[in-house]
Amino acid sequence: MNSVVLASASPRRKELLEQIGVPFTVITSRVDETIEKTCSPEKVVEALALRKAMEVAKSIEKGWVLGADTIVVLGNEILGKPKDTQDAFEMLKKLSNQSHWVITGIALVNAEIGSYDLDYEKTKVLFAPLQTQEMMAYINTGEPFDKAGAYGIQGKAAVFIQKIEGSYSNVVGLPLRKTAAMLEKAGIHKEVYWQHDEA
Repeated sequence: MNSVVLASASPRRKELLEQIGVPFTVITSRVDETIEKTCSPEKVVEALALRKAMEVAKSIEKGWVLGADTIVVLGNEILGKPKDTQDAFEMLKKLSNQSHWVITGIALVNAEIGSYDLDYEKTKVLFAPLQTQEMMAYINTGEPFDKAGAYGIQGKAAVFIQKIEGSYSNVVGLPLRKTAAMLEKAGIHKEVYWQHDEA
């Protein structure tokens, strides 16, 4: 079976791959994640995912490198990771009682020959109306600071979510259905997901 390298330090992406039983190792990408604001959000996440995967692919001789990047889009504004408490508060205030998109770009790079597969997933998320006190209480947990849009659906911010349309795992950080299809196309077959270790 072909080896997989996850080009991400995200514990959420690691947990998601583990959830479906994909064997992988982690090599963290160190690329510049500056966003090109003239591009569409979909092109932004695809470009960043590919940049991460390509950078890690250069450090290994063979195997497949999986890169991903997730952003939150409200109207025409891309919300990245908050810089500080005030930034996190402003993001949550904007998201309150509004629908937004969570978009994840996925890149799968063949390290040996440099070819790649590239795609993205979009999920629509509706926030309930939020009160200042609950936003500040959430910010004080420290959860928002390494997450696009200043929230994590798999954490305490789950209580903010009124409705989602689309892939839940995409909002966490990696759309599993689409990722699994890309891995299968690369030769990492679905059968591996259902295997278990013997006791």
